[in-house]
Amino acid sequence: MPRRAAVFRARRSRRNSDLFVTNKLILGIDIGGTKSAAVIGTAEGVVLARAAAKTDANDWRRGVATLIELARDVCRDYGCQMSEITAVGVSCGGPLNFETGTIHAPPNLPGWEAVPLKALLEAEFGLLVQVENDANATAIAEHRWGAGAGCRNMAFLTMGTGIGAGLILNNQLYRGRNGLAGEIGHMRLVLGGPLCLCGKRGCLEALASGTAIGRMGRERFGDVSVTAHEVCDRARLGDPIATDILAQAAYFMGLGLAGLLQTLNLERIVLGTLAVHAADLLLEPIRRSAQENCWPSVWAGVSIVPAALGDAAQDKAALAVALPLIKT
Repeated sequence: MPRRAAVFRARRSRRNSDLFVTNKLILGIDIGGTKSAAVIGTAEGVVLARAAAKTDANDWRRGVATLIELARDVCRDYGCQMSEITAVGVSCGGPLNFETGTIHAPPNLPGWEAVPLKALLEAEFGLLVQVENDANATAIAEHRWGAGAGCRNMAFLTMGTGIGAGLILNNQLYRGRNGLAGEIGHMRLVLGGPLCLCGKRGCLEALASGTAIGRMGRERFGDVSVTAHEVCDRARLGDPIATDILAQAAYFMGLGLAGLLQTLNLERIVLGTLAVHAADLLLEPIRRSAQENCWPSVWAGVSIVPAALGDAAQDKAALAVALPLIKT
């Protein structure tokens, strides 16, 4: 069986903790391309215990076995039985089928083709399980507990390896006809532009993601080791090439957001990943580009802000996925 990697313990025991404000414990599972984690938490988004391990991205059977072991590890560490868990929420990169909880080979999990994850976990744990696209899951968490709290119409966007959006419309997650709403990263902005991993050219993701910034850095600096974070570091030191790369990425990101605003008339956009870690370099140029490319009446009252949940975002996102399964 896979070896347990790391466990975070709640500072107080379950029995005397004022954090334990409900008897509705949730098991959250976050599946990443590099690492996966299982957490015990509450319906208020409080993380009580955590276990993490390396993800097997190429063998789904070993990967699912790791998830099951992590879930049992974190229950044991917190001191509860699986029977005390109310529901299970799983956050995972898409594409996936929300209705069946089947994973269909996300780019960061190439060996996870047609994996009936919901059915497998329900059979293993005897609990209700809900599986959700990670951008949607984080949108739910930011709307409930983070930078989107109090908004009726908002979007959460990743700005990392890829660009994807989770949409909250009229206080409800919007998935679209077959669960593919929010794929803004694959909206084409430049005909004949750089090749995107989806196979099209000129997609927003190929122009403004962390991957795109790293690619431009390697091309412009002639150094195959340059990453997006290094481009940001160089820009902070005043490097004109790095500054120009970020200005270009921010312009296209703002252009993409303007299209989203014109279409959905949102009140807030929450940006994660690079827009949090490099907010000093990217947020204002992104806002300026979005404003320049929007009608004034659409832009009025809009806020574009960094995500607020920080390092806990993925854990809280997994907990948030399970909320609809909990009977109040």
